[in-house]
Amino acid sequence: MDLGYLINILLKRKWLLLSVILISSISTFILIGRLPYAYKSKAVISTGIIDYKGVSLQLDNPFIQQFQIESSFNSLIEKMKSRTSIKLLTDTLLIHDLEAEKSGGKPFRPADFAKVEMTEAERNNAVMKLKASFTDSLLNTKPSPEHFNNLLAKSYGYDFESIWKKLDIKRIGETDYMSVEFESENPELSFFVVDVYLKKFFKSHEKDLSAKENKQLEFATKQFNDRQAELDSITTLIDDYKKANNLVDANSQREGVVSHIKDLELKLEESRLQIPALQANISSLEKQIMRLGKGIGDEFSNSILYNGNVNELDARIKNLQEKKVEEFANGRNTDAIDKKIEALRAEQADNIQRTVPVSKNHKEKLDDQNIQMIQDKVKKQLELELAQASYASYQREISRLQAKANTLTINDNELASLIESKDRIDKEYSAARDKYELAKSFTEGSESPLEIIEAAEFPFQAESKHRAVFAGFAGIAGGSIASIILFLLAFVDSSLQSPSQFQRITKLPLVGYVNKVKVRDMNLNNLFLSFQARPELEVFKENIRKIRTAIEGSGAKVILFASPKPQEGKSFLVVMLAYALSLNDKRILIIDTNFKNNTLSSYKTKSFIEITTDGPKSRTGQQMENGYGQLSSPETAAANDANLQSIDIVANKGGSQSPAEVLAGKNFKKVIEQYSKKYDFIFMEAAAMNKFSDARELLPFADKAIVVMSAESPIGNEDKDTLEFLRGMNGKMLGGILNMVDLKSI
Repeated sequence: MDLGYLINILLKRKWLLLSVILISSISTFILIGRLPYAYKSKAVISTGIIDYKGVSLQLDNPFIQQFQIESSFNSLIEKMKSRTSIKLLTDTLLIHDLEAEKSGGKPFRPADFAKVEMTEAERNNAVMKLKASFTDSLLNTKPSPEHFNNLLAKSYGYDFESIWKKLDIKRIGETDYMSVEFESENPELSFFVVDVYLKKFFKSHEKDLSAKENKQLEFATKQFNDRQAELDSITTLIDDYKKANNLVDANSQREGVVSHIKDLELKLEESRLQIPALQANISSLEKQIMRLGKGIGDEFSNSILYNGNVNELDARIKNLQEKKVEEFANGRNTDAIDKKIEALRAEQADNIQRTVPVSKNHKEKLDDQNIQMIQDKVKKQLELELAQASYASYQREISRLQAKANTLTINDNELASLIESKDRIDKEYSAARDKYELAKSFTEGSESPLEIIEAAEFPFQAESKHRAVFAGFAGIAGGSIASIILFLLAFVDSSLQSPSQFQRITKLPLVGYVNKVKVRDMNLNNLFLSFQARPELEVFKENIRKIRTAIEGSGAKVILFASPKPQEGKSFLVVMLAYALSLNDKRILIIDTNFKNNTLSSYKTKSFIEITTDGPKSRTGQQMENGYGQLSSPETAAANDANLQSIDIVANKGGSQSPAEVLAGKNFKKVIEQYSKKYDFIFMEAAAMNKFSDARELLPFADKAIVVMSAESPIGNEDKDTLEFLRGMNGKMLGGILNMVDLKSI
């Protein structure tokens, strides 16, 4: 269903919709006007959930998440609307009204004992118990849930359900404020409820907070004392155990040894890294010296290495390096030793530099550059030996210190277990102490976070009933429901109300549609040759012309008109199309082959000589009924309209036989061929296809077939076989004509 179709449905039923809207609006307006006036009192309170002026509950978490805020507000609202809180208000209201009745005053509400089943003795007993309970404690947070007390409250309309429905508690936007509202038929009652309720709830809430904080402090104090006693006990036990076993605490010494080991390991790594670098340098120098001849380089190198001064200085340097490692391992300063080593290495380098070849052969083959390379090699060899010696010294010292550290390790498992227990208890003690201090600060600085920002207001004026608004909404709702019902009815309606529905449901090509018109006598000459004052007649005329154009362009001469049901308007359309074609100077022959309903025969211009039946005599002189009006009588029309002279009608006398039975042995095909030479078009009409086989029997004699269907006839199960047959006619189906269409559905 498209939007236009839905709008047309509403337009067709506009008066019904308007009636529903008006009735709904007026009824609502009257009913709301009869309701009693309501008075609303309102107060605003600050909760302290966001902006708390006392001790903050979020000291350990300065960021308050949104869900925490919402949860806190929801919890507070639920508590304020709980049975316990409202019970405080219920008892106060009952006492007020009972005292007012006793003293001759005016209660907020008169009791309606018809609502409850209570005897007079039971009522008096409930009143006495209520007064006694109220006198004992004005903050009775645990009221007695007696059955008769609840019945008494219900008789006054002060029971939990009645108050809960009218008490509105909600947060104001995203602020820290909440509004408390109560609505009733009595302005004094509304003001009293809000004012007294807040006072009693504030006291009850403050008492609950104090009780909760005292309970938390009591628990924290016990936890703190227990942890402190455990810590004192384990400390005494460790001290006694050390004294009894002459144990010393070697942890600090061991930590110092471990620290020296780490420093030595760094030095060891430095020496280790020097060794491969020096070896690479020596290897590079040896390759260059090899070009001079192996003997010459080695002899000069050995002469340097075996030099007495060089050897002596090398030994002194190694001794100092060994001493440096020992001092460093013991944590002493080695700056003085470093300076001595640097001085000796400088002196050693100077001796190496002053060493020259003594043999004549060496002097001749070695130039200054070669001598320098050999001297550099010797220096690197001595540095390598020193690095290797240092590496070995560091390793020895590390091993010695590791052995020392192992000897300082405490092997007493009992003492280690006691120390571990003490560490655990110490942590628990610290946590318990923090919780105790926090709980103590809460208790000492505790105050109720609730505060009245705007006191309860006395409602001098009644609340607006909004009669016009509710009436408008009722009208909209009524109109919407009525529209939905109309749409549902249209959805289940299987009639072909529009051309789009015809194509969607039947899946047949559409030749055209004819709108519904209402006339008493239709003068065809006046209809086609004159402008019609009524718009629907103009549309009707143009639709007939469009169908005429489609028939002329189809190339078919013999056309069979059929319909699934009777009274769909076939005869009317046959005459209308025949007349429209005659206006185009066409000759048309109409053969009435509808033996079950021979309407066309009443317009006969010649007898059906070739076809005879034994059926009952046809009704003569009957005007053709098309569903929207009548055509002029055939005799009068033929006499007054020259175009009708181009239309001939072959009539039949009616009968119960089928066309195949009537035409048996008549060679009807030859008859059609003879007529085709004389006429431009031959129209045949068949009986309703759902009931009769006439259309199926006449189809072989036709070039094309047109199915006529009324927009006012629903499509049922009996039409399915007919539609299936029409869809499978193998090209003989010219299409369908949708008759009696309401222009509002297009």
